[in-house]
Amino acid sequence: MGLLGDATANLSTESRVNEIRQAMMDSLAGIGDSHSVTKLTGRVLYAPDIQALWYLRGDVMTMLAGPLGESVAKDRLLTITKMFNGLLPSGQKSRHSHLHR
Repeated sequence: MGLLGDATANLSTESRVNEIRQAMMDSLAGIGDSHSVTKLTGRVLYAPDIQALWYLRGDVMTMLAGPLGESVAKDRLLTITKMFNGLLPSGQKSRHSHLHR
C-alpha cells in the first residue's frame, strides 16, 4: 500500500508541474509569434523538471515585459510563481525583497 501512495503523490506532482508548464505557455501565447517567443515556448515545453521551469520564470518575465509592460508581466508571473508552492526545496524559493517598499 505504501508503494501505491508514492505513485499517487508522483502523479499529483506531475499534474501540478504540467499545470505550471501550461500556465507559462499560455502567458506567452498572447504576445506574438516571434522567433524568441517560439524558442522560449519550446524551452518551457521541454523543460525536464520543476527546477528547470523555476529558472525559466525570469525568461518568461523578460519576454512578457516587452509587449505588456513590467507591471502586467509581474502580475502574471506572480500567479505562476505561487503555483510552485510545495514543489521546490525551501532554499530555492523566492525571498521577499526590501526593494519594493
